[in-house]
Amino acid sequence: MSELALSSKSKGFGWWLDRSGTIMAFVFMIVIFGILSPYFLQPDNVVNIMIQVSPLLVTALGIVFVNMAGESDLSLGGVLGLGATLYCGFLKSGMHPAASLAAVIGICVLFGILNGFLVAYLRLSSFIVTTAVMFIAMGLEKSYNNGFSIWIRDDRVTVFANGSFLGIPNLVLLAAIIYLLTHLLLHMTRFGVHTQSVGESFETATLMGIAVKRLKFSSFVIASAFYALGGIIYAMRSSGAIIYSGQKVLLPALAVTFVARTVLGAKRPNTFGIIIGALLLGVINNAFTLMGAEFYLIPIAQGIVLVAAAAIATINKRDIQQEKLD
Repeated sequence: MSELALSSKSKGFGWWLDRSGTIMAFVFMIVIFGILSPYFLQPDNVVNIMIQVSPLLVTALGIVFVNMAGESDLSLGGVLGLGATLYCGFLKSGMHPAASLAAVIGICVLFGILNGFLVAYLRLSSFIVTTAVMFIAMGLEKSYNNGFSIWIRDDRVTVFANGSFLGIPNLVLLAAIIYLLTHLLLHMTRFGVHTQSVGESFETATLMGIAVKRLKFSSFVIASAFYALGGIIYAMRSSGAIIYSGQKVLLPALAVTFVARTVLGAKRPNTFGIIIGALLLGVINNAFTLMGAEFYLIPIAQGIVLVAAAAIATINKRDIQQEKLD
């Protein structure tokens, strides 16, 4: 009887930690940083954090589509940077901001079509294919900007990027709208349910009559559109397209999707977890900057957090395996 109670208690703790550990750690970090830096919790700084993580949030949401379909995508490291560069370049040439937006999304989607065709229909490794596409996009980016950053010189874009609506910064509002639409698409539509089914079991999804290849293909196409939007928001936030900006977003975006797997015990990418992951990395970067810490300490701290997230993610799994052995 006592052994059964002990097992139940252990399982209960693992269940709690698996679902709440990452969120509790996030809240704990906010409290500690708020104590260490009086300015950290000031409204202006909170808004600044949200603006800083907006492009990261949108980009990571794109990865979710591919991950839910059971694949990986590294092409964002090149596609995002190319999208930001083309957007600023088109504006510089006199193209209307709306036309520039549409053109960039259309061009970036071509890379998603390439990824989707090679992975879904030719069954090539998504890791190898998307890595190759990343290098292709990086090469095209460098050929377009000749290795130099391109700054935004369009007043309409500058006013929008620095403006707000009902007190909410436009970039934050844009990211929030994209998030809500993504959440609805992935959790409230047949496409989203089927995509998750494909990621959980390719064979089962096929037996259910789901068009697996088409869903995988669509996931890569949608993801590339998100990378384009992430690049454009990144350019707006930075007032221009910094050379190889996609490379600077690649690892943080992948880290965000990993953290998302540890939120609420999801064990897979989820939209709420993406918010927590993006804010977690953004909070660390912001707090360390406010405290005047050496720049190299920021990635070290973020790496430690990822290791902690990995530990949290395995606790409940070990409990389940132990229970089966018992």
